[in-house]
Amino acid sequence: MTAGSNESLFSSAYGVADSLLLMEPRITQDALERTVTAVLSMPQFGSIDGNRLLKELEAKNNTHVSGYSVIDDNDFSAWIAASQETRPFEFWKRYRHYLDKKKRLPREVLDQLDRLTDDILDRLRNPETAGEWDRRGLVVGDVQSGKTSNYTGLICKAVDAGFPLVIVLAGIHNSLRSQTQLRLDEGFLGFDTRLNLLAEQENQRIGAGKMPSAPFLVAHSLTSSTDGGDFKQATAQGTRIIPGGRDPVILVVKKRVSILKNLLAWVLSVRGVDDPDVPGGKTIRDVPLLVIDDEADNASANTNEYRDDDGNIDEDADPTKTNGFIRSLLTAFEKSAYVGYTATPFANVFMHHQAYSNAHGQDLFPRSFIINIPAPSNYIGPEKVFGLNRPGTEGETPGLPIIRRVRDASPCFPPKHKKELSVSALPASLKEAILAYILACSARRARGEVDADNSMLVHVTRFTLVQDQVARLIEEELADIRRQLEFPGTGGDAEERLRQLWDSDFDANAPKIRGLLPDHDLPELIWDQVQQQLFDATKRLTVRRINGSAKDALDYTDHPLGLSVIAVGGDKLSRGLTLEGLSVSYFVRTSRMYDTLMQMGRWFGYRPRYADLCRLYTSPDLVDWYRHIATATAELREEFDLMFANGENPLQFGNRVRTHPDGMLITAANKMRSGASVRAGFSGTISETVSFDISSAEHNLNVFSEFLEGLPRITGNGRFVWTDVDGGRVAELMGSLETSRDSWKANSRAISDYVTNRVGAGRLKNWTIALIANGRSKVPARIGPYEVILTERENHMPGDREKVTIGRLVSPRDETIDFSQDQIDKAMTETIAAWQRKSPPKRDQPKSASGPFIRRQRSPDRGLLLIYPIDAGLDGNIPIMGFAVSFPFDADAPLIDYAENSVKQLEELFA
Repeated sequence: MTAGSNESLFSSAYGVADSLLLMEPRITQDALERTVTAVLSMPQFGSIDGNRLLKELEAKNNTHVSGYSVIDDNDFSAWIAASQETRPFEFWKRYRHYLDKKKRLPREVLDQLDRLTDDILDRLRNPETAGEWDRRGLVVGDVQSGKTSNYTGLICKAVDAGFPLVIVLAGIHNSLRSQTQLRLDEGFLGFDTRLNLLAEQENQRIGAGKMPSAPFLVAHSLTSSTDGGDFKQATAQGTRIIPGGRDPVILVVKKRVSILKNLLAWVLSVRGVDDPDVPGGKTIRDVPLLVIDDEADNASANTNEYRDDDGNIDEDADPTKTNGFIRSLLTAFEKSAYVGYTATPFANVFMHHQAYSNAHGQDLFPRSFIINIPAPSNYIGPEKVFGLNRPGTEGETPGLPIIRRVRDASPCFPPKHKKELSVSALPASLKEAILAYILACSARRARGEVDADNSMLVHVTRFTLVQDQVARLIEEELADIRRQLEFPGTGGDAEERLRQLWDSDFDANAPKIRGLLPDHDLPELIWDQVQQQLFDATKRLTVRRINGSAKDALDYTDHPLGLSVIAVGGDKLSRGLTLEGLSVSYFVRTSRMYDTLMQMGRWFGYRPRYADLCRLYTSPDLVDWYRHIATATAELREEFDLMFANGENPLQFGNRVRTHPDGMLITAANKMRSGASVRAGFSGTISETVSFDISSAEHNLNVFSEFLEGLPRITGNGRFVWTDVDGGRVAELMGSLETSRDSWKANSRAISDYVTNRVGAGRLKNWTIALIANGRSKVPARIGPYEVILTERENHMPGDREKVTIGRLVSPRDETIDFSQDQIDKAMTETIAAWQRKSPPKRDQPKSASGPFIRRQRSPDRGLLLIYPIDAGLDGNIPIMGFAVSFPFDADAPLIDYAENSVKQLEELFA
């Protein structure tokens, strides 16, 4: 029996088992095991792998999802449940059946998708609502976590409920638009738009439309999944389809000015009526429009100034063209709903809620709602890959041992190279990454996944000419490896290098990865099993150039027996595009913007049965930045939970994020609409040093020593705590320190300005100062009059002679060092209350209070300064002086202008 027929037999057995479980009143481990035994007893399924069947059923039934939070304007009334009583909702039922039976989505994930799409539709308007309405919302999820499935479900329900026209804005590249259209062909339309745009019985059925007994449902598309299938006026006019007619219509278009301009002209020409009271002079009545903006932070935001010289909204200001046409499209419809989807929402909430243009209408600020969706438990995101450093807490998590630090790429791909760069050889690390990919493909075959898609990402430059050279060199390297495997003994050591890499890396790290991912099915493998698959796996490998000038495409659907590809590209690989079966990533292009880095992280996502085979080859700098991102993102999500718990609205959340110090590197300065300077507020935040310039170490040691000499002498057992220290002295201390520009959130000069302002306003007069000197380092030191034991923190940049970089400095419980038990209890109570209000609550109740809830308990008159002398292994045992400042919430606190070097850092986006 072939591997393909084996897999088909397994799928049949899985389907039978899944159906049997529907008869169980409650799915327990005993029920799962009993069901597997029943299936294996059937003669046709006696040869299948029972352990694999059990593991996959466990994955489907034991995957958990945390509750989502909703911040909204309360300007809605629930309507979708009543609509489901009077309408059949056939598109949604068909799609849910497809996700359940074909995609094998875990039941809890499916149930949450059902609830979430209902909640989103409730916050939009019932399409039968009379009069003029315009709703704007934002859904925030993780990179590669299933946002496309989410909005496909929303589209299905919206069409079922009566929305006649859906427009999906799908990125700025043909590849992403085409891939998005294909996903909607499969999930919503049920037929292949490459063959025909109209729903007809003879169309080739795919996806949900191909499921056994799936009903034929009518909806038309004016775009197709071909690479050139974007909207064209001539095609639309040739079909004679009118939006708002008898059948629903969907369009999947790029966010390109020419496309949006033609689309707007077409809808106005076929349905527009004169109306001098609206921007543009025409409106479309009684055709409710739903716009889905995928990657809503990319290209949609207005990056032009919208204020006049006096700082007021300029209604004649000209927004960026893409933003203007999206707004004009929404404004042209009397009834419209806009839902943005993104993993990096910061550009969206940085929009001004009052920005308005006479020509284009209101900006895209999500004034109606913002929904924050945590990923399911089987999602592998930044916290799992890089770890979340929160020292001393139960929440501290180590990263997966899958990161390989690349230190030899710069000679081949200098960080600021030009497009004419000549590349004559691949760095050794990239050659190793290719071997790792061959091992991953071979190991998946050894596990029975012969026809699975496999991908490797190579992202070293944004220039297509350089990408083409890299792709050619990879092809030559692959050809040589393939020759050596096919003709052993003809020269070369490819198989020996593969064996060494398997033993030293994959086999050595497999037990640890299985321990960190206990709910993943990761069968053990031995070298002999992998070795047998090496040549066949390598024969399948192809190299594709995925860039604007190449004709290559990631056409996974055209390869039913699986596509194994090494994708070499730049920007087109950086955002939205899904790489099926991605196992190895080689990524050394740098950026310091949170949103850019997060979107580049194609390696995040779901890795069933091969998470242990994944490897990320990247620079030490990027590992450090991603750890910063994981921590900062966790902090901002805690802010979201706090505002959700307090019943605050999208405008209040937008203001909070705009003024949060983490906002400084979250997105590009022009998206923040901050002009030539950056302003941020410290109210309710914690600022901690995580990067240190070695050149400043002795200076800062002397500043802190002098400060502590001026405080009353006290004794302490590893912790020295002073209360009621004057705020003016803290402001003076901060003004004397030298902090690294990479510690953007702990800019000592900005902190000094903030404290000085609040002391002058009668706030932050009293401070608690804590010297945390009970570290585990064996290195003693003297800080002022005190002998201390230094704190140990891992230096993430051990080879750097100019900087020391750590992960997280502060343990959350250190923030409560001056709290009464009552304050600690209240912070914990509020943390749990927010957890309970989620829909549904998280599975695991929080074990410690979240930072924002802790700072809610701090008096506006009292700040907390934590001082951590760190053992960094410097000459003379000079400690690195880390500090953290915990600020109370202060409703009247001002924004502080950051220094020029911080602004310049904000605007850095290395090529």
